[in-house]
Amino acid sequence: MRDDDIASERSGGALVVELGGTTAPRWATILETALGELPWPRLLVVDLGRLDFLSAPAVHGLLDLVELCRTGEVAGCLIVPAGGDVERVVRLTGLAGQVPVFPHRLLAIARYQPAEMRWLPC
Repeated sequence: MRDDDIASERSGGALVVELGGTTAPRWATILETALGELPWPRLLVVDLGRLDFLSAPAVHGLLDLVELCRTGEVAGCLIVPAGGDVERVVRLTGLAGQVPVFPHRLLAIARYQPAEMRWLPC
């Protein structure tokens, strides 16, 4: 799936979703559908790196998504580049306390690999 606002990549049971300017309700609908189709082990990586701003409805949508992941036994994490407005909103709203946050998607995916398969870019 790819349009101007949302892009996704699947690798095994991992779904990496890069969010752009799409509204939070649309994110929720797309991600809820995608979660149901993931094989095990399931990992949802939501990359917020393209966003310049994260609104209150978007934060609520992400919190709802975190809860959906918990009830559906899906590991989830956020990719939030350090030092920007989005990182500040994620931290100040408590979202960072609800879900693991990584500065880069490769670090996130490596974190969830079995120990014998972990790798980091050099």
